[in-house]
Formats: sequence, C-alpha cells, structure tokens
Amino acid sequence: MNCIGVNDKNGSLPLRERYAFSAEERRRFHGILKETCGCTGAVILSTCNRSEIYFCGDAGRVEQALAEYKGIPKSEVLAHIYSYAGEQALRHLFFVACGLDSMVLGEDEILRQAKDAYGIAKELGCTCNEINIAFQGAFGCAKDIKTNTLLSRTPVSVGTLAANRIEAFLRENGGGDVLLVGITGKIGSILAKNLLDKGIREMIGTTRRHAGVFRTFSDNEIQMVDFADRYRYVDGAAVVVSATAGPHYTFVADRIRGMADCGRPRLFIDLAVPRDMDAEIGDIPGITLLNIDDFRRMAASNNALKLKETDKAELILGGHVEETSKSISMSAFMERHKEAFAALSGQSFGSVVYRLRDELSGEQWNALLKAIERLVE
Repeated sequence: MNCIGVNDKNGSLPLRERYAFSAEERRRFHGILKETCGCTGAVILSTCNRSEIYFCGDAGRVEQALAEYKGIPKSEVLAHIYSYAGEQALRHLFFVACGLDSMVLGEDEILRQAKDAYGIAKELGCTCNEINIAFQGAFGCAKDIKTNTLLSRTPVSVGTLAANRIEAFLRENGGGDVLLVGITGKIGSILAKNLLDKGIREMIGTTRRHAGVFRTFSDNEIQMVDFADRYRYVDGAAVVVSATAGPHYTFVADRIRGMADCGRPRLFIDLAVPRDMDAEIGDIPGITLLNIDDFRRMAASNNALKLKETDKAELILGGHVEETSKSISMSAFMERHKEAFAALSGQSFGSVVYRLRDELSGEQWNALLKAIERLVE
C-alpha cells in the first residue's frame, strides 16, 4: 500500500485548499484511480486538515493523475506532497485513524472521517484485500487506544475549540446572537451541539432547501433561516460562523463593510476548507477573523496535556501495525501460493514441520519451535 498527501503540518491553508476533494470530486477521482491508474484499491481521505490518497498501485501514475486532475504541474505536486510506501504507509494510516497525527491530539472526529472515506471507497468497489485489512486494522487500533489510554477521555475537536472561543467572546462582550452558516453540515452541527450544551441559545442557523441534513435542529432550539438571507442577519450577530462545503465565499468583505456596525467587537470564524470568508473581513474595524489554522494553534496547549499518554498509545499502535502487517503479507502469500497451500493441507502437521527443518537456519528453526510451544501451552 502507498500513501500520498498534504496536511496541516506540511502545507498552509491555501495549499491544502488546492488539494481538497469535494464529495463529487472524490467519487470521480476514485474512478480515475481504478480505471486510468490501474489501482486495485484506493481510499481518498479529504478533511479540513488533510487530503490523502491510500492506494495499491503505481505511485508515479497516481501522482500524474492527481496533477492533471487538480491542474497543478507535476513538479509542484512532488514538491508539495509527502509519500509513504509499504509499512511506512500503513503506520501513517494508523497514526491518522488514531488521532495521533491530528492538530488536536487524540481527537475522535478523524476516525469517523476515515471510516466514511473507507465506506465510500467500498461502496464504489474501489477496495482490495490489502486496503481492507489495513483500514480494519487501523479502526481496531483506534478503538484499543481509546479504551486503554486517556487521549480521548476528554475529547477536543475543532467544534469544541470553536465553541469555547465563542463562549469566552460572548461572556467578555455582553452576549449576543450567533449566526451559524452551514449548521446542517457535519462541522456546523457539531459546533451547534457544543454551543447548546454550553447553554447558548441565541443562535440563528442557515440551511439550503435542497441540502442533506446531518443533524436536524428544531425552531425551539435554533432559529432556522434560508441561506440566501444570511446577510440580513449579520449586523445583529455578535458572532458569525461559516462551515459549508461549497466552493464559493459565503461572506465577502465589501458587503460586510457596507452593512456592519463597524467598531463594535464581533467575532467571525471560518471553519471551511476551501475558505468560506473573504480574508479582508479581518481588516474591518472591530472584527476578529479566525480560520481553521488559528484553531490549530489553540490546540497546542490541549495537546501538551495529552502528550504524556502518547508513549502508551504508540506502544499499542506498534503492536497493531505489526499484526496488521503480518496479516497483509500472509494474505498476499496465500493468494500467490494457493496450490502449495492446497497440497500442504493434505499432509500432517509433523511432516510439514520436519520439511521446514531442512529449509530453515538454526536460529529460524529454534524460533519456530518456540512459537509452536507457545501455541500448545
């Protein structure tokens, strides 16, 4: 298995935007990976903080296909991306799924996103035996780490970090309404739930009539308005948040500047990749504009509290990677040597062991005998 990608550690927000995949783009590129690149299996993981392709196939062909699909010269692609192969790619997948490669150490959201990405690939018929074993192993490892370490006991996601920042801002500035654009999406609904849990009820959420709803909020909880009317509610809001999956700005500086009560402290939060808000909004007097990378910096202090658990988590992860790697190699070996396994199945265990004795070195033979002893203890 191979992996190529960009994430928040090696790429700025503008760079990550260039490599991000929408839901439809992900489905189309799966077809390219399968039909054009000849990949036997592939999973595309695209989140706010990373865009990664896990695949079984030729890395050069996949890199060329990515360059052509995104309209980026291949030389630039090779300068931007990281690339892993074999056990290194497997280990990276485990670190990602377990939240050990996240801006918020140990966060659970990435595991759900990885499961969703794998589910889509499977639905499209784009997984193979090696991909299946690798991802199932990563999911099992994440569950083990969650159960046996403290990394996820006090989970902190971008939604939680943003909710904490909003709560503090409202407390410091005498309260006010929160306008949440994209409230029916995944990130928006998580943020809204966190705000409700904190007792913040003065919320206005936008929705599109044709959009699929990830979490439904009743009018008793949150005032719901149409997305097209979003600018009507900006001036009355102390906090404006946008977290859509669209390719276009939801708010531009000229319209905000022309209608907003300039000078009054207000907080604008852009949680989307690609960005939802015009960066010049942050230049308007009184407005503080935060984006996803700002929350990466906020996460640093939280990560420091969890670092003491990482050694334990990495020890667990190492064992799972080793077991999964053995499962992958055993599966590939059995696939390559079906006839040999069929022939050996008719022989006694003792005769197979004696034949192995003649093929192994003394050290290998003693290791085999010790392994057999452990099996019959």
